Amino acid sequence: MLVWAGAAGWTSFSTRAEVQRVLDGRLVEAARMVAALDIPASGPVRRLAPAPYSRQLSCQIWSLNGALIGQSTGAPDAPLAGGAPGFSSRQIGDEQWRVYTHVDAARGIRVMVGDSLAVRQHLVNDLMLGLLLPAAAGLVALAVLLWFGVRSGLAPLGRVARAIELRSPHTLEPLAVDPVPEELRPLVQAMDDLLARLEGARRAERDFVANAAHELQTPLAGLKTQAEVARRATDPAMRDHALERIAIAVDRTSRLVRQLLELARQEGREAEPANCFACVRDVVNGVAGDYAHLAATGSRSIVTACGLRDVDLAIDAEALRLALGNLVENALHHGGKGPVRIECAANDGLELRVIDGGAGIAAEEVERVRRRFERGPRAMSGGTGLGLSIVEAAIAPAQGVLKFRPDDAGFAAVLRFPSHRVRISSNGAS
Repeated sequence: MLVWAGAAGWTSFSTRAEVQRVLDGRLVEAARMVAALDIPASGPVRRLAPAPYSRQLSCQIWSLNGALIGQSTGAPDAPLAGGAPGFSSRQIGDEQWRVYTHVDAARGIRVMVGDSLAVRQHLVNDLMLGLLLPAAAGLVALAVLLWFGVRSGLAPLGRVARAIELRSPHTLEPLAVDPVPEELRPLVQAMDDLLARLEGARRAERDFVANAAHELQTPLAGLKTQAEVARRATDPAMRDHALERIAIAVDRTSRLVRQLLELARQEGREAEPANCFACVRDVVNGVAGDYAHLAATGSRSIVTACGLRDVDLAIDAEALRLALGNLVENALHHGGKGPVRIECAANDGLELRVIDGGAGIAAEEVERVRRRFERGPRAMSGGTGLGLSIVEAAIAPAQGVLKFRPDDAGFAAVLRFPSHRVRISSNGAS
């Protein structure tokens, strides 16, 4: 409406100015035309006979000595102008005149041609009305057409909105909206993709809760059974054995709960901030110290071979420590005899390798043991099946990847990070 009104206003002002210029030009042409006629500078006053149409111009011919020579029908008897050549305005009675005066000194005449400003204004108003009425009608018609057009164009969007509004929170099937215009198809497809991802996430959550409940049920049932045995036992050896089994079940339950909390915390983390870096060497040494006691209980050791100095990785230090620690713990529990080795290598990225002397994981078992609560065929009974899930969740924000491969010393679990996540100083290698 603002654009349309602005265009109509601009047209009105420009047309009004153009009409005034044309009417003034008509006065000039009429005055010069009359002056070109063969009119004597003296004699009786000539008056034109009444015309059967309404005249819009009034003309007077005066001699230079002030005598009226001739005038058009309807022209006032008083002079239309003061006598100076050019345009002028004059009030005669109740009427305002716009007058052009042409002086012909050679013939001794002065021609005055004038427009009644009331007649001129009436003409301009009629012209403006003829311009603005179609503009107003066009604006109304345009508004109606726009309203119907926008309403029709947004009708599919309204159907999509109603389809979403009427859905149950438990319904995650794709939107059943048909037909879908080409412009809305990407939106509907994106919504369907989102619903599919939500369904997958909800299914994974249900499976996680069910598996966690199942995993907790076993040690809790064992705790209850051993507690009953210890309460009713009269043999001190049997009571001690039952209490020892209770301690083992408590340890297993505690480890399961701890790993569940760690997994939930790691999956809730967002991408690492740009200024978050962890010193790789410090993390490796810290993990070796954390699990030294566990290694010693099994008559094993942890050997570090991280020859990288001042190498930082764009990852939270605690997340890297958690991931590496879970791999070391798995190697200590499930690996063969001999030391567990932690190696570092910076070559087109960064690799952290945890190597043990065990047989490792068969290629056909790798994908299965990556899933939650899944254990390898040679895993000990006290395992939770969450260690690898925690590792992958911890390194995911840093675009890390967990791989397994045979090694000369046994079997290696490898954490690999892309080169743009690694920061190495000028003294980075030793």
